[in-house]
Amino acid sequence: MVRVITVGLVCGFAFASVAYAQSSERAGKPFFSGQFLLGAHRGGGDLWPENTLYAFEAAVARFPDIVLETDVRLTSDGAVVLMHDKTVDRTTNGTGEVTTLTLAELKALDAAHDFSTDNGTTFPHRGKGLTVATLDEALNAQPRSRFLIELKGEPALAGAALRIIAAANAESRVLIASFVAPTMERARSLAPDIAYCYDMKTGMALLMALRGPAWETYAPQADVLSVDQAMIPKYKLTPDEIGKLQAKGIRFQVHTINDAARMREFVSQGVDSILTDRPDALAQVIAEIRAGASP
Repeated sequence: MVRVITVGLVCGFAFASVAYAQSSERAGKPFFSGQFLLGAHRGGGDLWPENTLYAFEAAVARFPDIVLETDVRLTSDGAVVLMHDKTVDRTTNGTGEVTTLTLAELKALDAAHDFSTDNGTTFPHRGKGLTVATLDEALNAQPRSRFLIELKGEPALAGAALRIIAAANAESRVLIASFVAPTMERARSLAPDIAYCYDMKTGMALLMALRGPAWETYAPQADVLSVDQAMIPKYKLTPDEIGKLQAKGIRFQVHTINDAARMREFVSQGVDSILTDRPDALAQVIAEIRAGASP
């Protein structure tokens, strides 16, 4: 998912800070009124066919307040579809780049063709009618769920996606991310009240401000700093600096964490959110840690 900023963070907070990080009383946008810690990367891609309506339905059935992360791209005829890769080759029975295919061509593909939970021995959802989903289908299929939507494309995608979000009356339940700074700038200009992740440009500005003389007057440019775990060792931020970010109301998310030991480490450190392909494992870790923290 979301390579929204190449800033690695290490935080050493006690588990008590999770309650603060998760608190709905903390100043913020409606998106954050529910729990934010448990996030399903691509709908829970190790458990169900990624970025499909089936995956979202299954995730919500097990974890009603889960945050559903997904990726969107434009088709050749302007539809907004859920697809992480540039091409359809890895996840479907088709070939080609999404931007060169029409919606009808994408809908003819099997979106679960290559999904397997046993290293390719079986393909339990192949041929079951799971198609490439559109953004409007996802938002309308889960009308009470929150989505973290990564815009995988140039600025034109921002306008197309935001029109769909508005039509679904979903502005209060989406968090927008993109690795492409101009796409994020376009999105923020069109819908400034939606929740946003930091992108490369705003993220680097954040880091410079944090370590500069004007941090006290710095005004957050986004709501969430979402960090790939592989970048954590690279940028040596201290626990004190992370505390300063969270004190500003900037939530810290890490992805993509599928190992239970790492999940336990990050939850105990007080991160605001974890994206995982294994929401079942993360939910268990969260429950165990909270049970241990109870008096």
